[in-house]
Formats: sequence, structure tokens, C-alpha cells
Amino acid sequence: MNIFTKIFQHNWLAIFYFNFKMLPFKQAIKLPFDFYHHIRFENLSGKIIINSSHIHRAMIKIGGRGSEMFFHAPAIIDIKGALTLNGIVEIGNGCLLRVEKNGKLIFGNKVRIGAFSKIICEDSITFGNEIDVSWESQIFDTNFHYIKEVNTEKISPKTAPVIIGSYNWFGNRANIMKGTITPDNTIIASNSLLNKNYTNTPPYSVLAGTPAKFIRSGVKRMFEGVDL
Repeated sequence: MNIFTKIFQHNWLAIFYFNFKMLPFKQAIKLPFDFYHHIRFENLSGKIIINSSHIHRAMIKIGGRGSEMFFHAPAIIDIKGALTLNGIVEIGNGCLLRVEKNGKLIFGNKVRIGAFSKIICEDSITFGNEIDVSWESQIFDTNFHYIKEVNTEKISPKTAPVIIGSYNWFGNRANIMKGTITPDNTIIASNSLLNKNYTNTPPYSVLAGTPAKFIRSGVKRMFEGVDL
């Protein structure tokens, strides 16, 4: 890829607009948010906090990851609540990132979200560090509606916090629903659905299925690469 192709991959209008609209000037001037291809800003009435001692150019990349695998589609950014970033974050091509008015979405350091994934936060979603979510996954802390027990008339809460442990790896098309809590060093298989607290599973576990169940332990994803 030549230098001109690299330059024109970036959406410079979105880069300057978003950084200077959403961040204090001393942070905005460093252009920490980097946008690729088409970007759609639906609502930017919320707030963004970057907690890092080393804020630098393009530390948060949106819209580029997965472009080599899929057609280019706009990443959709809708921030009415609070978005906190504690380091490097990469969000893929065609993703939806939505934080509702009372929502709190927190990213740790080195979090990667694959192409065409969706994150919708009405209450609270927290990512640890070194997390890789593969393409077409969904992470929601809400059912989007209420459910009532017919016999007892009890109405279940619509939302519940989601907490993703550090060093988690999610296969493609994973569905993470409200109330999900995963421990550190967990592998989630493709097409699995998580909807509860899994912190009682053994260390270095694999979860798989719909709904997800413990499969085995004693394995982990290699995040730093390996020499073969």
C-alpha cells in the first residue's frame, strides 16, 4: 500500500470535527481519535474521557479494522452518555457504538472490536485490558424491553451491567447479553451467547454454546504473538 492510499483511507473531516468537538483543546490538538472511510455521527451530546498519561495521535482508531475482509460500511457513533477510554482502542469497519443518556461505557487498554460488531450501552459496560472481539459480535447491556412474569406479575429489569475481564478473546458472532460477567483469561467460542456471571469457572477457561457453558480450562489466547 503506497503512502497516498494510506492518507486517503483516513476521514480527515471526521477526525478534526470529532476531536475538537468532544475533547479538551490540549487533548484534541493531538488528534487521538482516528477515523477511516465513512463515519456517521448520530448524536454527540455525551462526554468522552481519555485516561492516559500518554495521549497521542491515532490511539483510538474507528472504522478501519476488518476493511480487508468486508465491504466498506459506515461506522455509526452515537454518544449520549459517558464514554471512557483508558488506553489504545480499535473499533472496526461498519461497527455501531451507542451509549444512551444514562449509559457508562468504559474501555481498558488494547481493546479491539472486529468489523460489523455492535455495542449498545444503556446502563454500564466495562472492558478490561487486552481484549479481542471478533467480527459481527454483539455486546448489549439491555433487552430493549421489559418482561413480566405471568403468574407473579413481577417485571424483570431491562438492563444489567456487563463486565468483560482482561485477556478475553471472543470468536466471531459472539452475543454478550445483559448481566454477563467474564473472568480474566477467558476464550469465548464463535456463535456463543453469554448471559450470566461466569466468574466461578476455572482459570483459563473456554466457554461455548447457546447459552454458553464451560467446556475446558488450562488454555489461553496468545496476544503478543509467538515464534514457530
